[in-house]
Amino acid sequence: MMVWRLRSYLAGLLVATMLVTLVIVGSAILWMRIPQIEQANKEKVARDIGEMAALMEILLGSVESRVQVLSQAVRLAPASQANALLDEAVGNAHVMGAIYLVSGAGRVLAAGVPETLRAQREDWLGTDLSANPLFRAAQTRQQLVWGDKYLSLLSGVVTVGLAYPVDAQRVLVAEVPLSYLLRTFQLAAGQRDSLIWLVDRRGEVLADTEGGALVGRVNVLNLPLISTFQQGQALPDLFSFMDREFHPAISHSMDLDWYFLGGMPSGLENREIRGLVVVVFTVFLGALVVGFLLAPFWASRLIRPLRGIVVRAGQISAGEQVGPWPQGTIAEFNRLSGDLEKMAATLQERQQKSQAIFNTSPVAMSVTSTESPFALLDVNLAWCRVFRRRREDALGRTGTELNMWRSLDDRAAMFAAFQAGHATAEAWMLRGDGEPVLIQLSRDTVQIGALHMMVWAGVDITEMHRIDNALRELNAELEERVARRTEALAGANDDLSTAIAELRQTQTELVRAEKMAALGGLVAGVAHELNTPLGNGLMAVTALGDEVRKFRQSMQNGLRRTALEALLSSVEQATDISTRNLYRAAELVSNFKQVAVDQTSAQRRRFALAEVVAEIVSSLRPSFARTPYKVVVEIPPGLWMDSYPGALGQVVTNLVNNAVLHGFEGRNQGTVRITGEARDEGWLMLRVADDGRGIPADLLDRIFDPFVTTKMGRGGTGLGLHISYNAVVSLLGGSISVRSAEGEGTDFELLLPSSAPRAS
Repeated sequence: MMVWRLRSYLAGLLVATMLVTLVIVGSAILWMRIPQIEQANKEKVARDIGEMAALMEILLGSVESRVQVLSQAVRLAPASQANALLDEAVGNAHVMGAIYLVSGAGRVLAAGVPETLRAQREDWLGTDLSANPLFRAAQTRQQLVWGDKYLSLLSGVVTVGLAYPVDAQRVLVAEVPLSYLLRTFQLAAGQRDSLIWLVDRRGEVLADTEGGALVGRVNVLNLPLISTFQQGQALPDLFSFMDREFHPAISHSMDLDWYFLGGMPSGLENREIRGLVVVVFTVFLGALVVGFLLAPFWASRLIRPLRGIVVRAGQISAGEQVGPWPQGTIAEFNRLSGDLEKMAATLQERQQKSQAIFNTSPVAMSVTSTESPFALLDVNLAWCRVFRRRREDALGRTGTELNMWRSLDDRAAMFAAFQAGHATAEAWMLRGDGEPVLIQLSRDTVQIGALHMMVWAGVDITEMHRIDNALRELNAELEERVARRTEALAGANDDLSTAIAELRQTQTELVRAEKMAALGGLVAGVAHELNTPLGNGLMAVTALGDEVRKFRQSMQNGLRRTALEALLSSVEQATDISTRNLYRAAELVSNFKQVAVDQTSAQRRRFALAEVVAEIVSSLRPSFARTPYKVVVEIPPGLWMDSYPGALGQVVTNLVNNAVLHGFEGRNQGTVRITGEARDEGWLMLRVADDGRGIPADLLDRIFDPFVTTKMGRGGTGLGLHISYNAVVSLLGGSISVRSAEGEGTDFELLLPSSAPRAS
């Protein structure tokens, strides 16, 4: 066995133990932290892409609102003022470089341009934009459309188009400079670690978080990543782009119809992973150098007390039975190193757990004393990132000493809020580079043994505060523009009111003329229907008069039995014909009287709908007893009405008779189904449906008019449905509608109030 000098052995053992520990700990840290960082980067880039898409839709919504408001102004303003309106909207061309009003044929009717280009406006008026895909898309869809990159009609520079239809023909086409789009994109991006590109439908990069370095240089449409996203498949964990590997994420904005492509650098390309590796390697090298320099010195120092420690330990343990001790080159050092190794392992494990929990928190956390001036005892990595300060520079110093407060008034206001019982407080603080940042702070007091500490947590809400202020300014600007447009619209409303009054007067005259035409149709129908029975009766009476004259002449030659019998036969025949035709005329007159429902003679009472309909159908069954037709009633109990059962019975009887006489004509079977149900509060639905021949399409729109029938001249008057319509609408206070198709039956729906209006 090789024997070492105690000093050399101890120095080598100290260096070796330190290096092995650092290698294990560093490898473990890298093995654990790198996958965590990679996973956090995947989630962060996906979250950043979604936030960017939402923020860009909000920020570009102001441009959309301007174009929409401008389209309303152009629609209402005279054509001579179109150029002035468009010039006012363009202003200094900061947001929109130019605006064109394009006709349905694609010709430029008006153009809004900056003041420096207005002298050339006449050269552009009349330009043909019919082939412009953005113009065609807006005219076809009749909605706001964002376009891809294209060359401006005015300057020839690359720009982005926005089109919005003014009306069914005209379209507003606005050009948004790429510089404004890039500024808006960078405003939305803020201080993000992700690399994000805004891509149009053709794959052209419109803006990026690298200051526009990729704009106009690459086209990403043919990347496998884009096709994978468009096919709805899962994106790969990594993709290579311009000699770099990223964790990808893609989002598609439905409002803008653009893609947001993002990536977080992977491996050593990632700043956090590279920093972690550098830190571990630096710590390793530093420990190696320190170990070689200090180990001999410490070994010499340890040798002197080592023998006394071993002697005292042996004396203490002399009375105990112990097993064999581990053998080595130095027995005393073996025992001491074993005890120290156990102690160091326990302390290291506890320290690693607490430090890992503290440092991996995404919230900036710091620990201070509980007494003023609140010196910093510890800070985590998130705190260093937010405030851009090194941990070793902050420990032991106060926030005032580090110049972390924008003003002492902000510090006093924060402490006053906590003393007032608020859980959180906001304060403007300064980063290490002097940049102000708005922090939302919360605090709590903890006690570990006899040590009292205060734990602070801070969240950076600067970007949220900036976006909130931007939205407030945008809202104020929009309210001012709306007020101006409202004032302009007030005058137009006065002109429209005059035109509406004239239209209403014209409508009244048209309704009066239509009523006179309907009255003429009613008179013509009455005359036509009464002409047949009255003519037949007149003919029978006239024939009887001729027979009487003949009988008188025959009496002069003597009364004969045959002449008397002939006279009696003629009287009987004439009486029969006259009676039947007079009854027919009386029936027609009775039906004509029912065309206008007599509301004063109707009897009103409360009744159950199922019982009344059952009684009506029961009274109709004898007329169907010898026919193959049947009536089925499916009305649930409990449907009550305060109405006019007589009028309701007349309507149901007319509908059932129409189904039998017209719907089932020439058929050997047929079913009329009557159903009822409760609708909204206070309303009932009564449905009378048959499976008969149906109503011809040319009669369906006027089925409720007087004298509309398929049996004109064959016993049909065409008044049944007209009477039913008047009864439902005028007396029962409801509505009636019909659905039918030839060969598929007819369905009448009566929407009735459970309490009919009082008859006047």
